[in-house]
Amino acid sequence: MQSALNWLRKQPIATKLKMLHLATSGTVIVLASLMLLLTQFYFFNRGLLESTNSHAAMISENVSAAMMFDDKKAAQEILASLRASPDIEMAALYDRQGNLFVNYYQNIKDKEEYALPPRTPPPGYTFTLQHLTLSQPVALQNNRLGSIYIQADLYAVYSQMARYLAAIIAIMGISLLLANAFLRRMQREITDPIHSLVRASETISEHGDYTVRVDGGTPDEIGLLGRSFNHMLERIQRRDSDLEDEITQRKHIQTRLDKLAHYDNVTNLPNRHYFNEHLSHVVRRALKFDIKVVVMFIDLDNFKLVNDTLGHHAGDTLLRIVAERLSESLRFGDTISRVGGDEFAVILENVEHASQAAMVAEKCLANLGEAVQIDGNELYVGASIGISVCPEDASDMHELLKHADTAMYFAKSRGKNNYQIFLPEMNQQAQKRLILDTSLRHALELQEFALYYQPQVDLATRRIIGVEALIRWVRPELGIVNPVEFIPAAEENGLIVPIGEWVMKTACQQLKVWHDLGLTHLSMSVNLSGRQFKEETLLERIAEIVRETEIDPSTLHLELTESMLMDAGTTTIKKLEQIRALGILLSIDDFGTGYSSMSYLKRFPINTLKIDKSFVQDLPQDSEDSAITKAIIAMAHSLKMSVMAEGVETEEQAEFLLANGCLNSQGYLFSKPVPAEQIALFFELENA
Repeated sequence: MQSALNWLRKQPIATKLKMLHLATSGTVIVLASLMLLLTQFYFFNRGLLESTNSHAAMISENVSAAMMFDDKKAAQEILASLRASPDIEMAALYDRQGNLFVNYYQNIKDKEEYALPPRTPPPGYTFTLQHLTLSQPVALQNNRLGSIYIQADLYAVYSQMARYLAAIIAIMGISLLLANAFLRRMQREITDPIHSLVRASETISEHGDYTVRVDGGTPDEIGLLGRSFNHMLERIQRRDSDLEDEITQRKHIQTRLDKLAHYDNVTNLPNRHYFNEHLSHVVRRALKFDIKVVVMFIDLDNFKLVNDTLGHHAGDTLLRIVAERLSESLRFGDTISRVGGDEFAVILENVEHASQAAMVAEKCLANLGEAVQIDGNELYVGASIGISVCPEDASDMHELLKHADTAMYFAKSRGKNNYQIFLPEMNQQAQKRLILDTSLRHALELQEFALYYQPQVDLATRRIIGVEALIRWVRPELGIVNPVEFIPAAEENGLIVPIGEWVMKTACQQLKVWHDLGLTHLSMSVNLSGRQFKEETLLERIAEIVRETEIDPSTLHLELTESMLMDAGTTTIKKLEQIRALGILLSIDDFGTGYSSMSYLKRFPINTLKIDKSFVQDLPQDSEDSAITKAIIAMAHSLKMSVMAEGVETEEQAEFLLANGCLNSQGYLFSKPVPAEQIALFFELENA
């Protein structure tokens, strides 16, 4: 049943309508025919009953005399008259006592097939599927003589019914054929407009031709649908015409938006979005085909200085030149993108070994190392490059980028302008660095920093003339952290600016305390970081601290490194002169480790040169260190600068320095860096 329903659902509407009409018509005809058959069957049976009754009445009337006189032969002859009625199969007469008197069989075989009742049956008639049996009394003048029993065959009835049924079936078939022909004609009136709609829809779907129209002439609902369909096509056709220009315009805009979304407008290189999509695809392909892919993360060194000094226009020009040089350094098929302000990323495909990536990195560094001319300025730009390999280092795009970034950070920490290939142990160091950065950000607010002070002495009198403020980080769980560990991190993440300001302010407050105690000859040396020195508000903050703490500015010495001054231009010199104008003195710390030259020293308003401890530690035995130390002292004197030696640990070193004109020094010979309270004890001992 379910399969028939499924088949019907798949048929066209015309077939469904035809099946519906035929089923309805057929059902009506079948039911009507069935009623006629039942009616005719009833009437045929009634006719047979009446005929049998007539035969029984006739026999009863004729046989009464024979039964009265017990004349069986006459009775038998009378029953034999039933031979003229082929429907009568057998008959019998019974006497008053109910015993069989005589019998009759239409066919001798009936004797074997049918048995007469042994006794008189009760009066009446009975129909079965094959026979009609009838029993009536035989009487003469109301005197009952016996009974007659007749059994008639229904074969004639069934024969008549069969002929009638054949006629009905013929009539029903003809009726259905006529109904089907009529229905086909009626269906076309309904389905032809629908077929027209279907053909039009298919044509539009296949060819997109909205000029097609359907016949909507009929006044019924389907005609209304056709007219509405035509109206809709007309509107679509008009709209398509209007949209053609808009689609063209949108395609143009989409192309521009796609470029903006995937390309950098300064360098015309793919941007981070494109890079990430492409890298994801490349990594999947590398894992599928077991090939290597290399990611190089490139960060320009000192780009911010160019941007801040020469302006954004020069910075953009430099980025374009860098993009060209990096592109020229790559192999065919490699991908380069600008993923940040001064950050570039490269995807190297079809790499057999990391050494190939190293060769590309070296070529990039070599090309970037050539001088760049921008607006009459000769600039040099370097880069730090981190390299990670898939699948050796990571099989996930984000992990691969993370490892390349970690390797790039290690390249920066090793002096910049170099490349590093990722190693697993870098992750541990990077995690340690992350924890360090996070802790540094909370150290100031948690007051975990402290200042220690190392005395600076007059070598001739051995009296303390000043102190150098040195920061210490006291972590509750770890104790004192070496500045060598956290100062570079603070420099890189920018925290050195607020930390350096805290150091200067705290040192000046302590100096004011000592001056108020009568130690007015005491000076305070404070280190100034390169990051601090580049701050635009540095001069204002120094002046504000001096004003707030009310110290004599001439007792404050700010120490700078040679590297901070080597590439300095007029802006740096102007800033140094402004600091000197406040009355503050300037020193060069760790002198001799950088580019020591009178040609640049004489340009700056420097008061003191501090000889680096690396030259002092082997005095006076090392002849080269002795010669360098003497040269520094002579240079300082010729430039009218004072000299201070760092890292003095022995009397021999102190005597050598004093004998050669270095009057001041600091080091473990006199004292290691100590809290402010212990400095007061030194003065008590001096005055004792």
